[in-house]
Amino acid sequence: MSTFLDVPSLVIAASIAGACVSASHLLIWNAIRNEISVLIWSIAYGLMTISMIMLGLRGYIPGGLSIIASNAMLLLASGLIWLGYRRFIGKSATCDRFFVPLGATIWLAFACDGRLFADINFRTYLVSTIQFFYLLVLIVQLVRECRKEPLPALNLTVVVIAFQQAMLATRVISLFFFPFDPTAATLPNGVLISLTLIGSTAVVIVSGLLQMALVAQRSERRFRIAAETDELTGLANRRYFLSEILPRLADRPSQGALALFDLDHFKHINDTHGHLAGDRTLSEFARILTEVAPQDAITARVGGEEFAVFLPDATTDTAASLAERIRLLTHSCRLDTIKGELRVTVSGGVASVADVGSDYETLHNAADFALYKAKSEGRNRVIIHRPDPFTAQLGFSRLDDHAGWPASAAV
Repeated sequence: MSTFLDVPSLVIAASIAGACVSASHLLIWNAIRNEISVLIWSIAYGLMTISMIMLGLRGYIPGGLSIIASNAMLLLASGLIWLGYRRFIGKSATCDRFFVPLGATIWLAFACDGRLFADINFRTYLVSTIQFFYLLVLIVQLVRECRKEPLPALNLTVVVIAFQQAMLATRVISLFFFPFDPTAATLPNGVLISLTLIGSTAVVIVSGLLQMALVAQRSERRFRIAAETDELTGLANRRYFLSEILPRLADRPSQGALALFDLDHFKHINDTHGHLAGDRTLSEFARILTEVAPQDAITARVGGEEFAVFLPDATTDTAASLAERIRLLTHSCRLDTIKGELRVTVSGGVASVADVGSDYETLHNAADFALYKAKSEGRNRVIIHRPDPFTAQLGFSRLDDHAGWPASAAV
């Protein structure tokens, strides 16, 4: 047992683990330069490695290096670990540069008091408390981030940090009952410090692996989002839209409605006001869709100026009311361009599963035919597909720009 818990051997193992994690992070950062957090973590683990080596040489090198410098590096590394996670979750503030070295600064300030600093127990309390504080701030930030960005490794990271906090708390509590010899010149031996080194080594290895997993999971998530999202509008693209709507139609073959929209005279907008104005028009209409569509709706840009909204639980009338609201908001939209004010209108077609069935191609064709009728009858209106041949399509009222009175559009 004494051989297994040999402190110098454990210090060497911890140093090797820290060096390996630091080197692996450096290699990853060299390949993914946009993840600055990985470089920060690499530097942190490098400082930890140097700190552990100097710690293991206590009694063989001056105390200023083995005690003061080594623990200052360890606390600076703790601050950098915090900073790495903060950069990873996209947070940045001016105070970061002061918070990172704060622990090491406090340590060095107390090192000036030779009487207090002569006691290894006091030094252990101080270092453990500062590390615990860094971890406490970090775990609060990561718990909040877990709700925003669903990365599996992020939840495991929180668990590992909580375990590390438990180790630090146990170390401090144990010292009250089993204090070190305050006059010891070399690193104390014993079960407490041996288990501490084993736990610290395990935390370094597991944390390093989780950090690499975080980078991989975020990259995979970004690629997936890029493959499923329209870059200009931020809405789902046609591929993702179909992947979502087809299973829902299969699971609930009697519910749902589809609304298709096409911006009126979009080519004229591009030709007259320029393509940048056209892009702004698309983005503005996407914003309207996002604000108006209910939470369970699937909205997408399915073509150049064509958009789709699938409402899983909507009836024909519910979907038509939503489409009409979207049309009215678009009609009231005004965009300032270098060529003057740009007025935007949209035409819509609505079809429901209850009327045409759950086959997506049939549903899409019905909504598309209604959209075509809206276009052919003057645009800036919504047409509903009806299965009854005598009332095949019924349009919503729209405001007449000249008279100011509703003008009925019926087919």
